[in-house]
Formats: sequence, structure tokens, C-alpha cells
Amino acid sequence: MRGFAFLAEPFLRAGFAHKVRQRVRNSIRGPLQLTIPPDLPPELTLRWERVSERLQSLDMPLPAEVQATAARVCLTSDFVLDVLMRMPDRLAARLAATGPLTEAGLRGLLALDGANEQRAMAELRRFRHVELARLAWRDIAGMADLRSTLYDLSTLADVLIRAALDYAATALEPKLGRPRDADGEPLSLIVLGMGKLGGRELNFSSDIDLVFLYSDLAGGGDAPDEDQAVEPETYYRRLAQMLIKLLDEVTVDGFVYRVDTRLRPFGASGPLTIGVAAFESYLVQHARDWERYAYVKARAITGGSAAEEVFADVLTPFVYRRYLDYGVFDALRHMKRLISAEVARKDMAENIKLGPGGIREIEFIVQAFQLVRGGRNPDLRTCSLMRALPLLAGDRQLPLDTVTALAKSYAFLRILENRLQEVADRQTHDLPEDAEIRARVAFGCGLSDWDALRAQLDANRTIVEREFERVAWDVGGDSATGDPIAAAWESGALGAALAQVGLSGDAEVERLLLDLRRGGLYQRMDEVARQRLSAVIARTIPLLMRHETPAKSLERVLGIYRAICRRSAYLALLNENPAALERLLNLVAQSAWLARQIAEHPMLLDELLDPRLFDTPPTREELAELFERSVRDADPEDNDATFEAIRVFQRTAVFRIAIADRLGALPLMKVSDRLTDTAELVLDFSLRATWRELVRKHGTPMCGPPMREAGFAVIGYGKLGGLELGYGSDLDLVFLHDSTGPRQETDGDPPLDNERFFARLVQRLIHYLTIQTTTGRLYEVDTRLRPSGRAGLIVSSLEGFKRYQTQEAWVWEHQALLRSRALAGSRAVCTSFERLRREILTTSVDRRELKSEVLKMRRRMRAELSMAKPGWFDVKQDPGGLADIEFLVDYCVLAHSDRYPELVEFPDNVRQIEALERVGIIAPARCRQLKEAYLALRERLHELALDEGGRVVPDTEFRDLRAWVQAQWEEAFAGAEDIAT
Repeated sequence: MRGFAFLAEPFLRAGFAHKVRQRVRNSIRGPLQLTIPPDLPPELTLRWERVSERLQSLDMPLPAEVQATAARVCLTSDFVLDVLMRMPDRLAARLAATGPLTEAGLRGLLALDGANEQRAMAELRRFRHVELARLAWRDIAGMADLRSTLYDLSTLADVLIRAALDYAATALEPKLGRPRDADGEPLSLIVLGMGKLGGRELNFSSDIDLVFLYSDLAGGGDAPDEDQAVEPETYYRRLAQMLIKLLDEVTVDGFVYRVDTRLRPFGASGPLTIGVAAFESYLVQHARDWERYAYVKARAITGGSAAEEVFADVLTPFVYRRYLDYGVFDALRHMKRLISAEVARKDMAENIKLGPGGIREIEFIVQAFQLVRGGRNPDLRTCSLMRALPLLAGDRQLPLDTVTALAKSYAFLRILENRLQEVADRQTHDLPEDAEIRARVAFGCGLSDWDALRAQLDANRTIVEREFERVAWDVGGDSATGDPIAAAWESGALGAALAQVGLSGDAEVERLLLDLRRGGLYQRMDEVARQRLSAVIARTIPLLMRHETPAKSLERVLGIYRAICRRSAYLALLNENPAALERLLNLVAQSAWLARQIAEHPMLLDELLDPRLFDTPPTREELAELFERSVRDADPEDNDATFEAIRVFQRTAVFRIAIADRLGALPLMKVSDRLTDTAELVLDFSLRATWRELVRKHGTPMCGPPMREAGFAVIGYGKLGGLELGYGSDLDLVFLHDSTGPRQETDGDPPLDNERFFARLVQRLIHYLTIQTTTGRLYEVDTRLRPSGRAGLIVSSLEGFKRYQTQEAWVWEHQALLRSRALAGSRAVCTSFERLRREILTTSVDRRELKSEVLKMRRRMRAELSMAKPGWFDVKQDPGGLADIEFLVDYCVLAHSDRYPELVEFPDNVRQIEALERVGIIAPARCRQLKEAYLALRERLHELALDEGGRVVPDTEFRDLRAWVQAQWEEAFAGAEDIAT
């Protein structure tokens, strides 16, 4: 039977546990109605017997909800049990309190006024213990979620820091006075909370990382006796020292917080407090990469408006760059190496904060993306990790499923971190070795046993470690080290290295590389930028092997590298994202125009990070969404910032459209539609912004009687009006208003006559559209198509416009009106213009002179505008070219619009050709051929524009097409040659 004894062991253990449970149930009868949780592990039943006896010894009532959760809380946390035993009345009262935790509510419970230093320190500690025990109880019992718990722990720390600082300032004032500003208001010490305190995500038994600054406005202390006044540096140092003592010194009552000030400038060797100007100088001249990570989480706990200025003028520009700062990944890898070495040296693999897959790796991931994109996306400038992490989903950052997985893992690790520290109010991140403590921690986490907890922990750490490795290492950030091409680049001996990748016969490639390597730009680069350029070159050369003309591709991409060498974070972007580098080389091989756009606007490199741009062309709705994101964070009171955001949108939108165009994902007419959409979005917003600006200054333009608001609209002509905008097209604009009556002035004080208001509005609008900035100008604007051209008013009334078009306009002006439409502004004016346009084009065209005038204008354009030499063909202006088709369509439409008003319904050539077919003016076969010829010529012009090839091609191109177009032209204008002459 002895061999089968192991079969009886579980039954024996179960019987023992049953007896223990029965004894425990008998022992907890008393004033408190304590119950054993059904999931209490057998190995904790003896401990519960001891805990329950201590609780019953209180001989006092506790709230029913508290009694129901006492077993789980007090078995998990010795700290909570000890506080309850030492200060039962205070903790019971706080546990009975309902409602959210607020700073004001806490301050009302903390009484330090009139206390001496010893009593103040005792009260700070006792208050801390009670409030911390209350928060731990709510946390373990499931009365508060993780986010609330971390926020409340941070709020408690804020209250205690501020209370201690106020007490210290009051205590020091009789001896040292108090620095004040010019208005006599006291200047507080600026206390920056760093780390998890800064993020309002403090853990249960955490140190608090503090940095102390003071305003440079501070003068000497304002003491009763001027002889006692001290220098600000001395005053604030003494104040900070006393604050630290009040919080950090261990007494019979323990401590409030362990205070760590090593994140201050120059670390432990630097001054404890520092003026704002010296702080700014330090960040500019001496700060290291890790300090940018640290100050992502900085938050002002005290300091008021002075602290706000520190963040606006000093910290935000230091932490967040205006460009995409992919250089932070180098710093990330360096910091991770240091931590990994420390973990290995101290055998900290079981540390859930610093070990593999721990809390710190999630922090690194989130902070890295904040630093990369926070300069461009203000939403990311938050010190809260839990707020920042969801914002990383998509938009060229992290996939949604990755963000979701990291968020769940972070929550699990932070809950476990609190449980480990709640056991004994000890700052620990190490997994316990003691079996009973393991059981208690698992029980506190609501899990059956330590094995279940460990399984979840391992699964979450695996997720975190995998994502950290992918973000920080998978791109091979250091892979160029030791690369033969990189080594050859460094030495300048490129021939052999190029031979290894199959480019040995391309002397032009070697020459281009050596020109850059030996040039003055390279010599002026710092070491970091040189290393990044070397890595990019090492990755570029092998990719050129796939190109038909490597030298052409290299020449174009080197122009981009030269442009970004001074801001080498863009080089880091290409190193960190090999797929983006490959996309870049493919694009520049296809388009010199795209290469120039990127060189002039390196911010466009960011677009290469999103593979969707290469699969799905943008829609009007997506462009509108991009526009809203671009202007959302611009200060509406800061017009310069707002219009700079618009310029960034316009560059980005046109770049996305061009990518889809070159990859064949967007047909020609859709390309023009999207380019037109972009211009319309810009125009509409710009008009509304300039209107608001002038109305604030001068009031709203009114007219009458009866008095009403005068309307204004922007009319698009030419390619914009005809929905055929191309890359780099001008905007042909005409401006109209409907102001009428004897009174035409604004309702401002003083009023401004409407004519001057509208003139200023147009001048301001054109200024914003055409002003040259660091990101270039938006568009070239041409206003010569307005009534009377350059001699006419910049803005016309609808009445004046009608009078001119019906009585004075030339035939070519009616041709221009055919390609027009209302784009932005007052709906009433837009509607009136469209009605007026149809009326003029159907009733006021001089059809007797139409044929000869069209012919004369076209002949003049051929003679003056053609750019072709013998043997070449100007796709736009030569006979048989695009302009011939446009003039042919203009003539046919205007000649018959009196009988067929539907011909002028649309302003674009293609739909006008289709309308001519519908009413029987052009036969279906000819209509199809005419559209095909028109689109073929426009497609070729698009290709030439993207490759910066002008508009002239060898005259062998389009030979048959040109002959057919010329035949149509001669047929339409037969008999008019002598008249035109």
C-alpha cells in the first residue's frame, strides 16, 4: 500500500484545508461580518485566520462594502492592514467617503497651518498613509479601474508636494523673505514632476522625480529686515532642500515620498535649483538624447504662469522638433543597450519594469513615436502614456492591433506592479520568490494561483518584447556598420565596392558619389549626419541594381540627400524605414518633378511611410479629411501659422496625387479632379479665413436699403474652372460681389466702404495664396481675365460684370467664360453667377464674327506661344495639338449654344464634347475620336510635367493623331481663312 500513498495525498490535503476553513469561519464571528472569498487559495487559509483575528480585534464597524472586500485586500496588502490597525478611525472614515478624489477635497483634509516642523512632518506622513491605504483598498477590491487609480495616486502626490512647498515657504519667510515679481506677487518655486508622476500615472510605492526651476524675474527676498534678503539662487535652494526634507526624511512615522532629483541639469553634480534662462541654455548646449525622452513626461506641479512659459518657450521646442525626428531611434537603441547591460549585470530578468518585455520597453516605444511626430502632431504632446498610446494607431505609426495589444499588456504590467508594491509599501518590480507572497499577489490580481499569473505575465512580456524589437531593431539601424560600400564611401575608394553589386561599369555612378563625398557640403556635416548619410548610401547602391538607368536615379536621389543633409533626421527616417527608401528610389526613377518636390519639401518623405498611398489613390473625402487634420491644431488667431499649415496640406495632397498618377492608380481625368479638389479646399478655407480677419477689423459689408449683408464670391477660369488643373497650373481667378444700393459700407466703427473692403479682401487672399515661405508658395494667381483685364477693377459687381460681358466683351472673353464656374464664397453670388454665365453664353455671343475671331486668336497663339523648333512638336500649341481641340470645341459650343443651352451646362472640354454628340452637332464616331485625341495629348503633357520635360516632343510622335485633328480643324473653319486674314 505504501506505493499508492501519493494517491491519498490530495484527499488528505483537502481534508486539512476543510478543517482550517471551518476553524476560520468560527474565528471571524464578531463585530465585523467578514466573509471568505470563494476563490481563496488553500495555502492562504491559515494566514486569513491570523488576519481575521486582527480585524475583529478592532471592535468597530466598517462599511458593508469594505467588510465584503476586507479578506482580499488585507490578505494582499500588509501595508493596508497595518494602517487600518494603527489608524482605524481615520481610514474607516475615508473608506466610507464616496465621490471622486479631488485636489480641493484632499487639501481640505490636510491641516498644516500653525504646526511646527515636527508636527507638520508627522501629519504629512500619516495623511499619506491613510490616503494611500484607501487607494490601495479601492484598487485591490476592484472599486476603481487602473486609469483612475494611477490618476488618484498622482493627485495625492501633487497635493502633498504643494502642501509641503507652501509650508516650507511660510516657514522660511521670516528668515529669507520671499521673491516677488514687479507687481509684488510671490514667485513660487517651479516644481516639475517627471516620469510617471509627470504623466499622472504614478505607481503605488514610487519615488517621485522632481526638477526645480525658478523664474529669472525673481529679485532678492522681500523680508521684513532688508539685511535678511538673500539671492534668488540661495532662497530657492533652501526652499527645495526643506521641501525634500519634509517629504523624504524617514521619521518614526515613515516618509511621504522618496525624492529623486538626479534628472536636473548636470545630474547629481548640478545645482539643486536653476533659473529658467540657465535651464534653457543647458538644454541647448549640454542636454543629451535621453533627456528629451525624460522631458516628454514633464509636468508643472507648481509655478503658475511662469511654468506655462517654461513649457511654451523652452521645453516644447526642446522636446518636439518641427520636422519628423527619426533620429530618436538611435538614442532609443543606445538607452536600451545600457539598460540591458545593467539588467544582465544585476540579474534583473525577473524585473517587470526593466527586464525584457517590461514596462520600460512600452514607454520607450510610445515616447519614441511622440518625439518623432510630436512636432507635427500636437495631440501627441501629452505626458500621459495611456493617452498617447491609442493615438499611435495608423497614420504611419503602429497598426491598430499592435496598439491594442500593447495597451492590454501595459495595463496588466501596471496592475501587477501595484500589487507587488501594495504588499508592503515597498518600491519593487521584482517577482517574489516566497511562495506565500506569490499566492497573495496572484489572489490580489484575481487569479487562481501563481502559475496562472505567470502564464499571463509571460504572454504579455512576449508581446511587448516582440514589438519593441520590431520598432527598435528590425530595421537594422546599425546594419550599415562594416558594410563594404559604407567603408568604401568613407575611404573614397568606391570602384571595388561598386563592382561587388554589379555597378562596376557605370563610371557615372562613381563620379556622382565622389562629387558628393568630396564636396564642401559633406565636409561641413557633423559626425552624426555623416554616419547617417553613409548608412543611406550603403542601402541605396544595391537598390539601384533594379533600375534600368541607375545613374539617372542616383543623380535625382542625391539631390534629395543634399537637401536633407543639414537636417539629418530625414536621413535617419530613410535608415529606419528601408521600404520608404525603396519607394523613394522608385519614384525618383519615374519622375524628376517628384524628386524636385521632395528636395524642396523634405517633409514629403513622411508620405513614403504609408504603403496605402501606393495602393489606393486619394479621394475627395480623404483630401478633405487631410485638410481638416492639417489646420485643426493651428491657432485661428495666428494667420501665419494657419496658412503655413495650408501650404503643408497642399504640398502633401499634390504629392499623393502625383504618386497615384505615376503608378497608374489614377486615370488622367481623376488626377485633374483631385488637383482641382485640392485647390478648391485651399481657396474655400483661405477665403473664409481672410473674410473673418477683415470683418473683425472693419465689420461686415452691408448694402441697401433695405439693408442686407453684401455677398462675395471667387470665380475660377481656365484649367481650374474647367476641372482640368495640372501640376503647377496657375489659378485664373475673377472676384465678384453683389453690393447694390445707395448705402454700401461695413457696419464697423468706423465703417469702410464696400468697394475698399472687397479690394482689401482680394489683396489679402492673393497674398496668402502667393507669398513665398519656407515651404514655397501655394499657387500663382492670374487675375487678367477680369472685365477690362489689367485696366479693370480687381473686384467687379455682378451688375458691372453683366454689363461688360453683354456690351463690351471680346469673343475670346466669351471663350474664357465657357471655362468658368463659381468656386467659393456667398451661395447667393455663386448662384447668380452661374445663372448669368448661362445667359451670356446663350444670348450675348457675336456669332457673326465668331469663326473669324476664333481663327485669328488661334493663329496668333501658334505664332507667339509655340516652343518647338524644326523637327519637334509643341504638344499644346502646334497645329494638331491640344489647343486646336480646345478651340474647336469652344467654337462648336458657342456657335450652337443659342439653340442648345445644355451645351454650356458644364465647363470642361470632355463633357462639352459629349454634349455636342447628344444634340447631334458631332457624330458619335467623331466624338469618340475627339475625346481620345484630347485625352492622349493631355496624358502626354502630364507625363512631361512629372518628368520636367517641358511640352515639346519629337515630331514623330502623334503623327497620325495630329493629321486627324488638323483635318477636323480645316473642315470646321473652311472658308474662314480669308476673313481671318
